Amino acid sequence: MCGVCPEQQQPTNKKYTFEGAATAAPFLYYRMTDIKIMRSNCCKIWLFAVLLFVSGACTIQPAKDVPPNFQPFFEQYGVKGCFLLYDTQNDLYQIYNSVRCEQGFLPATTFEILNTLIGLETGIVTDENTVMPWDSVVSTEGAWNKAHTLASAIQYSAVPYFQELSRRIGSDRMNEMVNDVDYGQMIISNETIDRFWLWGDSRITPWEQMNFIQNFYSDKLPFSQANVDLIKKLIILKKTDKWTFRGKTGMTVQDGKNVGWLVGYLEENGNVWLYVCNVESDLTNTEKFKESRRGVTEMVFKSMGLMQE
Repeated sequence: MCGVCPEQQQPTNKKYTFEGAATAAPFLYYRMTDIKIMRSNCCKIWLFAVLLFVSGACTIQPAKDVPPNFQPFFEQYGVKGCFLLYDTQNDLYQIYNSVRCEQGFLPATTFEILNTLIGLETGIVTDENTVMPWDSVVSTEGAWNKAHTLASAIQYSAVPYFQELSRRIGSDRMNEMVNDVDYGQMIISNETIDRFWLWGDSRITPWEQMNFIQNFYSDKLPFSQANVDLIKKLIILKKTDKWTFRGKTGMTVQDGKNVGWLVGYLEENGNVWLYVCNVESDLTNTEKFKESRRGVTEMVFKSMGLMQE
């Protein structure tokens, strides 16, 4: 039995796969559950399905090309988390830990993509060589303790650069432009303007991150094409003659835990895979936690035969 939201026309040809059902999608073992699924267009249209499971009456089979379980990739780094993967060519989502995919987290420095776009649109930064002075506050991250260009600030996730950029944008403009792209629930005020994405009550879910990355990749954000293209160039993590891997990391502490991200997309063999990796660990596991964001993501792709050297 299935019920859909009466307010929206729902697609009949969407494909969703839930791998690792026992651990990644424990809701499959309840009699009745609401599943919230995001469509793959520029707007977030949510499909609410109520599934009634009768013993032996219904099973969900993952597609043949879906890895049987992403969990070992997280376990290798001693972290837990979730993963969203969207195959644009086949219009197919792969979802690991769907419950966590709907929970809100601080965006941390993944927000630098949007922060930079707003800075470019408002003319506060003009190109990748725009310099922001160092605020002279010594950080344990040695690479932050100097003036940066936009390009190097993105490379090193130099928080002081983007704090100064946000202060120059101001809370009114920041609020307006963040709301225009439907970027989670950001708590922006004069008091929080230089830290709302790092600490506090701002939240964005992995699904909302995926929605943003989809619109960013497909050039559907309300920003000039030149500015979007510049950011796409600056977030290239690795490029070979066969594939290009783009992404932006994020890391913060939320509720006494390390919380981190890697969001972006992989281009290979004429196809594009959009991804959102979200990880969490105890504070005692910080070094492996830092590695896990990119490590887990690359293991997912390599398990699919992609990103081969």
